[in-house]
Amino acid sequence: MALALLAAPAGSIAQGSEKISLIRDAEIENTIRVFAKPVLEAAGLEPGALSVHLVLDDRLNAFVAGGQRIFINTGLLRNAKDANGVIGVLAHETGHIAGGHLAQMQENLRNASAQSVIALVLGAVAAGVSGNPEALIAGATMGQSAATGSFLHYNRSMESQADQAALRYLDQTGQSARGLMDILNKLQSQEVLAAGRQDPYLRTHPLSQERLATVRTHVDQSSYSDMDPDDLLDYLHRRMRGKLNGYIDPPERTLTHYKANDTGIEARYARVHALEKLHRTDEAVVLMDILIGEKPNDAFFHETKGYVLWKAGRIRESLDPYRRSVELSNGLPLLRMNLAQALLELEGPDTAREAVDQLTQATQFEQRMPRAWRLLATGYGRLEEFGAAAYALAEEAMLLHDRDGVKRNVAKALELLPPGWPMHSRALDIQYLLEGLDKPG
Repeated sequence: MALALLAAPAGSIAQGSEKISLIRDAEIENTIRVFAKPVLEAAGLEPGALSVHLVLDDRLNAFVAGGQRIFINTGLLRNAKDANGVIGVLAHETGHIAGGHLAQMQENLRNASAQSVIALVLGAVAAGVSGNPEALIAGATMGQSAATGSFLHYNRSMESQADQAALRYLDQTGQSARGLMDILNKLQSQEVLAAGRQDPYLRTHPLSQERLATVRTHVDQSSYSDMDPDDLLDYLHRRMRGKLNGYIDPPERTLTHYKANDTGIEARYARVHALEKLHRTDEAVVLMDILIGEKPNDAFFHETKGYVLWKAGRIRESLDPYRRSVELSNGLPLLRMNLAQALLELEGPDTAREAVDQLTQATQFEQRMPRAWRLLATGYGRLEEFGAAAYALAEEAMLLHDRDGVKRNVAKALELLPPGWPMHSRALDIQYLLEGLDKPG
């Protein structure tokens, strides 16, 4: 379980006084990619270029920014009654990407504050780091509400174009648009509410009777409207919703809602996380062992078992399931980071070396994880490789926009690392970049 809070104090899209938090979870991000893949291919886009950002907010919202970066609220994932609802929204957002709507708003983007551009478009989501793997990475500010609102606000023509594209993609992939219609109907019921009580989707994606009529007409006419999501998509959706509900809701509410005799994946997954919160570790582990017995090659079930044990302070017991999750996932970076975190809580050069190996591979594939660089610095420090530790801290500082930290650690890395080493060369690159930024004009 890698639901990692990126607790980001921020001016939100809706109100400058609100806070936006991002979370990282390899399983849920993977589910969104599975959902999005067919519609992205139908749009002629590369599914591998999709970057998924999960916003911890119970309101309905999703938007794209900075290319194929999709931001999606946990509220939308939890409130969509089936996978079709999520897929319909993803198809709509894909319509914005394929339609070039972001490019058409470049003037607004240029007028947004530099901080907003860095946070939302360049995707810098790390402003501070907690030592708790439940809060593995902390996010940078999302920017001022006026700025974000200006370049995330589509006009009605763009919304209509994105709807038409979404309906086309759904038909091309043999999927129902009924889920998209259900989401729009939920949003329509909120239009009479005061702006502060509406879901932010209504402000960034203006709704109209014409849009609703278009989608309803399509649902009435499409031969795919009564198609249920296939079994895999339905399973992934129920699993994702159970995980989110168990993670977000108070454990007492979760255990009341999901009964012990409910053998559905949503109920069992939600109960695991509620039991973990209540420190009923053995019960949670038994439930995870049953799930693993049903799907022994499921990387995320092993990850969740490792997480439950880690949270209970049973660090050594968590290592085998964490290692198995890395092996079965072909080394997903977030799962490598979970394993490394646990390894570094144990003393000894062997565990430190294994952690460094895991983090080195993780940062090769996903470089924008400040927490990974901090852990890597810790590992190098344990091994007394202080030049490498300084380099890792410089990379972290770069992501945190800590210029003093970058300068200090780059200087130390260049002093201690042998010339010609890759880390020495990269430290030189960072130094040159900073010098260029410091030059007047």
